[in-house]
Amino acid sequence: MKYASLSLSLLIVVGVSTSWVAATLLEFRRVPQSSTRGSLLHSTSPGVHPRGTSGGGPGDNRITNHLDLIYSTNITLGGKDFVVLLDTGSTDLWVLPDDRAEGLYNITDIPVRMEYGGGSSWVEGTIAVASLQMGTFSVSQQAFLRVESFLDGGLKELGIDGLLGLSFDFVTASPINEAVTAQRGLNTTWGSSVLKNIFSQDGRNGSNFIAFDLSRTDDLEDIDGGSFSIGEYADQWKAVAQAPKLYQHPPGSDRWTTLLEGITVGGTPLNLSSVFRGVPDGRLVALLDTGTPTALIPRSVQNDLYSRIPGAVTFTVEGQVQLWLMPCNTTTIVEFNFGGQRIPIHPLDLSFSPEIVTAGGQQYTACFGAMDGNDALASHGFEMSLGDTFLRNVYSVYDFGDPNGTAAGQPYMQLLAQTEAADAMAQVASIRSRTMADLPPEIEPTRLLELLRAEGPTMSTAAPPSAPPPAAAL
Repeated sequence: MKYASLSLSLLIVVGVSTSWVAATLLEFRRVPQSSTRGSLLHSTSPGVHPRGTSGGGPGDNRITNHLDLIYSTNITLGGKDFVVLLDTGSTDLWVLPDDRAEGLYNITDIPVRMEYGGGSSWVEGTIAVASLQMGTFSVSQQAFLRVESFLDGGLKELGIDGLLGLSFDFVTASPINEAVTAQRGLNTTWGSSVLKNIFSQDGRNGSNFIAFDLSRTDDLEDIDGGSFSIGEYADQWKAVAQAPKLYQHPPGSDRWTTLLEGITVGGTPLNLSSVFRGVPDGRLVALLDTGTPTALIPRSVQNDLYSRIPGAVTFTVEGQVQLWLMPCNTTTIVEFNFGGQRIPIHPLDLSFSPEIVTAGGQQYTACFGAMDGNDALASHGFEMSLGDTFLRNVYSVYDFGDPNGTAAGQPYMQLLAQTEAADAMAQVASIRSRTMADLPPEIEPTRLLELLRAEGPTMSTAAPPSAPPPAAAL
């Protein structure tokens, strides 16, 4: 199937001086990726950015690029317009080289390299400074990485010019800030991130938060609304202000990590056990990352979750990449528990959009699980990375707290569920029938797996793992 880029206006509410100004409309694009399972900057990484490096180990980039979407907006940098990926999993701003005339930049001699996907994608260049415009926000001197060489995994082909990080302005999270302070002294501040510069403007009255509505209307990823705001909630979702505050774990982290309190599949709790000392039983450390189109979860959790979906089967490719094949019209409801609130995941988000698979000389339609297993995240301080597969189901707020560091000002997240379980279950049949109207027929996953296995000597099947005893009720 061919997928065209979709676009809409992004409402971003901004403020300067001592009062709020009128809302500004920006282009907010949801870009469908290629159906080829290859490398893409954030779909191949778990959204890990310690000192500019991210990755989940070998093999990840083969299983996470499945017709997903990335979210971007427009900025003006040095008088030139750029389309940048919005990423709560990193801090810095960088732009790729292009064929247009150079912008009005002050280019330094400070080099920086940032790696993603275990080094399968990377950008490197020198730090530059230029004026930045985003909506009605202006920053007169914004540091960014002026990329000179890169292996971006396909962002350029999708019309993405760079990345705008929306995480914390710590040296441990910002390669730019780290490089600037290392060469120019710890008191140097011109290497600050975009958000740090915006939040430092006078008259903001402590509204140091951003909010996302990554809504969609159906399986084809059309858009119904959708917004990114700074310092103010979207009118429709103002109730998020009363949602539980999900404080960082561990406290003082340089990422948007918090505790997941449980997962249920069809109402049955999964057994969860953290690898980190001090995390209560039944909880996991989770990163919320808009820059990751999918979700990366521990392999044991992935297997337990998908084994409870009727008709789902698992197999491995070349002895190392494990995938789950599931009925395209599943209506199983999976819920994630944060702060005592259960957040339903739309059944459509449990799988990637239907794909065409050839087996036994015939074409069939198949649906692969969208939550990938990854056990390498713990080395980066968390156990799961919940990207857009999860975040499409919530209105999410990321509050940086009081910059003075008081207890009352600790950073926190808030989530407001947007998916109604009963409505979502009722939508699946009609939506998937439209999606698959012009596709080959779907057959039972077990039968398709038999045909695939007969043709692929490097493919092996495995019975779904035995479900462990139910955990204590959440």
